[in-house]
Amino acid sequence: MRSRTSLPALLVGIFSLTALVLLAAPPRKPPRGPHQEPLLPRQELLRMVGHGYQQLLSDYYWLQVVQATGSAFDAAEYRDIYPYAELTTDLDPKFSSVYPFAAGALPTNLGRETWVNTEESTRLLRKGLKTFPDNLKLHILLAYNLSAFHKQYKEAAQVLERASKLPGAPGYLAPLATRLYAQSGSVDAGLALARSLADSAEDEETREIFQQRVRDLEIEAELRRVEASIGQFRQEFGVAPPDVDTLLWLGFLDTPPYDPKGGGFVIGSDERAYSETQQRRLEVFTPDNRGYQWAMPMER
Repeated sequence: MRSRTSLPALLVGIFSLTALVLLAAPPRKPPRGPHQEPLLPRQELLRMVGHGYQQLLSDYYWLQVVQATGSAFDAAEYRDIYPYAELTTDLDPKFSSVYPFAAGALPTNLGRETWVNTEESTRLLRKGLKTFPDNLKLHILLAYNLSAFHKQYKEAAQVLERASKLPGAPGYLAPLATRLYAQSGSVDAGLALARSLADSAEDEETREIFQQRVRDLEIEAELRRVEASIGQFRQEFGVAPPDVDTLLWLGFLDTPPYDPKGGGFVIGSDERAYSETQQRRLEVFTPDNRGYQWAMPMER
């Protein structure tokens, strides 16, 4: 006579069968073109059928993240990293290594600095910071994405300002935050940060670095004021003014621009304002200027 299967053994059997189904190679959505996107189960289903085995399932989909990254050839295939990483971190939000790995792998350069898969990368970083608000690497990667891909310089500056206060933060983060504030047009925010950093510096060398940044930002504020008057002059006369004295003489500037370093101001051939004592404007790199440049990720 055949013996009855015990309840624990039956449950193990059911889970094993479910695992075989779930851990098989993920199916693909019907192709809309030459590429087929992965069709993944909903996290709610996985939590229900894999209760108690969330870490195992998360590890499996982490392997899929790695495999998708290694086999990707074009932008659409790199995009496949995102649903795997999203599901992995849904199942195990504290799987910290997934966020920076996938977010760094997703952005793909189509050429001529046209990047895709950047929204997905940024979404993962924001998700990671909700679970790991003190993670320095995630802060830096998010600030990079916001600045380089999305041109959201003010938020990038705010992220770097927070990151600069985390344990182990490199010294360049705070000055870079002030630069990004200037790029966003928030010169006053950059000045407030630089003055705070100068006042709280623990040694004379660091204090001088931030005092120099205060002077740079004060000059940048004056340059913005001059450029606003250049725009008004151009709107009225159809051409740029020949020099700053013309702006003063015709009343487009109410007071002479002040350089705390003792230099003067000129209007360049590109019709922008420049200081005689500051070689570069406080800007990040864009195709239209020669300002500060982030270290770009490897192009694929």
